[in-house]
Amino acid sequence: MSLQMRLLAAFPGRSGRASWSSPEKVRDLMGRPHPSVPVPHELYQVNHVVKDTITTPDGEFTTHSLVPATDDPRDTPLDICIYVHGGGYVHGLSTAHWAFISDIAGSGMKVIVPDYGLAPEYEATAAARLLDAVLDRAVAEADASGLSIRLAADSAGAGLALGWMLDRLDGVEHPGTRQIDRIDRIDRVLLSSPWLDAACSSPGTDELVAEDPWLHPDGLRVAGNAWGRQAGVGSVLVSPLSASDMSLASLPPLHVWSGTRDVLHADATLLSRRTGCGMTVVDGALHNFPLLRTPEGKTARGEIISRLSA
Repeated sequence: MSLQMRLLAAFPGRSGRASWSSPEKVRDLMGRPHPSVPVPHELYQVNHVVKDTITTPDGEFTTHSLVPATDDPRDTPLDICIYVHGGGYVHGLSTAHWAFISDIAGSGMKVIVPDYGLAPEYEATAAARLLDAVLDRAVAEADASGLSIRLAADSAGAGLALGWMLDRLDGVEHPGTRQIDRIDRIDRVLLSSPWLDAACSSPGTDELVAEDPWLHPDGLRVAGNAWGRQAGVGSVLVSPLSASDMSLASLPPLHVWSGTRDVLHADATLLSRRTGCGMTVVDGALHNFPLLRTPEGKTARGEIISRLSA
């Protein structure tokens, strides 16, 4: 484990992640809005950024699309990546998310970033409807230009992405067409530190509590209950690990990155065991380490981007 990772673990209050360490702190988080930070100014220097609005039955939501700005006359993306951000369902996009998204775009991809509604005002079914609309647009673009569609997500965003795919693959019909046909267009899924059980009941979770300086299951459950208040905390949409093995087998190829000092490492381990998907485990790494400015984070980002753009 690098010195930077050890320092982040030693001073959780300075990083702000300690706010997830108890139910009381998470309730306080949910009592104050934490919207997405704007796209940082410096990202406009290396990307073409387009802001758009998608209207669903739940309201109007913003999406951003980033394409690398280069001197190459063939200034078009090679493929499309939909990125679903984490934040415990109560935090919007952070500067760390935008930096990672810009790095993905820099590999030659178009990255579409839905800014879904957060708890407690919104919940999982509203976010799923937004992802339906985002995927519809991505499929139309891919069909017109012969592109592939990939999906990347972190933390709670990984739970949302996987739950949404499983929910639609289980037979829920999208207005005008079968959404299962759309999900099948996603040819690979890459997940960082996924939160896949809103009840935090995966085997091994309790044993990891003492190792994790940032997260605690009791705090996470508060956000999970708010996010699942309509669909249900135990639903596939909110807790993808509640899906059957047959449903999990219907997912596109997966790869997961997880650290051993993360209570959600238990979720990643169980997903890998049940699906046989690839998993990169980094000993001593904290939650969502691919987004951290540490040697472990830099290596993981490079691996994720390489797999996305290959």
